[in-house]
Amino acid sequence: MPPEVTPLVHEKPDPAKLPAEAGARFVGKSAPRPGLRPHRSASGKGPWGQIDRVPFFLEAPHHLIERFPLPNPKPRWFATAAEASQVLDRLVRAGLPGDLLQAINQPANRAIVGDQIVFFPPALSVLQLPPEVRASIYRELRRFPANVDMVGPVVIANNDVDDWFSQSRLRPDLVALIKRMCYPRGDALVFSDAAVLMGHVQGETEARLLARALSRTRTLMAKLVFDGSSKVAEMTAYWTTGPNRRMRNIGAILQSIAALPEGNTLDLAHLLPGLARNLLFSYPDVSMVAHGQVPDCHWTSLNFFKPTPEPLYLDTRIATSVVLESYNQVKPPYHFGDLLVLLDNLQGNAFHSCVYIADDIVFTKNGRNLLSPWVFQSLDHLKKTYLFENNGRIQGYRAKESLGVI
Repeated sequence: MPPEVTPLVHEKPDPAKLPAEAGARFVGKSAPRPGLRPHRSASGKGPWGQIDRVPFFLEAPHHLIERFPLPNPKPRWFATAAEASQVLDRLVRAGLPGDLLQAINQPANRAIVGDQIVFFPPALSVLQLPPEVRASIYRELRRFPANVDMVGPVVIANNDVDDWFSQSRLRPDLVALIKRMCYPRGDALVFSDAAVLMGHVQGETEARLLARALSRTRTLMAKLVFDGSSKVAEMTAYWTTGPNRRMRNIGAILQSIAALPEGNTLDLAHLLPGLARNLLFSYPDVSMVAHGQVPDCHWTSLNFFKPTPEPLYLDTRIATSVVLESYNQVKPPYHFGDLLVLLDNLQGNAFHSCVYIADDIVFTKNGRNLLSPWVFQSLDHLKKTYLFENNGRIQGYRAKESLGVI
């Protein structure tokens, strides 16, 4: 990275904690839930060819959900105890209703835990907050990392709650409550009130069903489409660039498919390096905790072309040095395998990274936790997740090997 960029930091959001049984082992491939009304879209053609994409949802596997405690049905707001009065003043300016202020000022509805103060707002009052007021209040509360549901909410990037939870098997009245408590954050709707919802479930089975539905990650299947206008030589050059140029069989595969009658497709997963291909649409294995941390976005990005994962990349200091030593900055248009780093505007800290695939599709893991799978997402979706307040920018990096430097 350039000198003005400070070391990589933990990505955001990062709300999930490790399960208690950290020594257990499980494999994280989850059966996809289509969950969307049928919708396909084809890209404009580029050096990659033409890509057909179909969005769908992943839900965390049952055995993974069962290793996490269910959300507490009692809403809790955290703040630093030393600035409790100032926080309340800011919440009032954000639109906190008088009855809710009066409620959380009652001794029974607040507690000091270490250096933090915990407020217990009545669930009904939280439910009744208007969306814009909720957005303002939660903007203030997300300054405190303990408010994990405000820091890392459920991001409904397509702004369609019914679509997002279709085929989730949630009761319609639960979906209606989610819709009522969603609020705007940037260009997306988000949801932060699982605690309130837990007060409306009809038992533990439904509570776990709800937890699984809230774990949904929107991703997409992407395929190369071949027709009479496909430029195989150009496509081969694109998909075998840089460290991936050793995959000489890709050119033969593209040539063979192009020779078939029109209308054939090739899943982009077949064009990924082996490690990324194995990780795609899967969840972390608890055995990965043996290295001390769950893989994050930086580990994912820097291991993209590796035949086996390099655990050193879990160390942000080393990850930073790798980018400094082995990558050069590049501007759009980005190429297959480029590292895209999201930098904050204040200090240049890298708070997320991903790998560019093609047609504004990226390979990403959004969070250092077990409930975050490896997925394809659109760059627009990623911006709605991380750059919702114009709080950062995207900087591209290309391996020096790809540029012929090494």
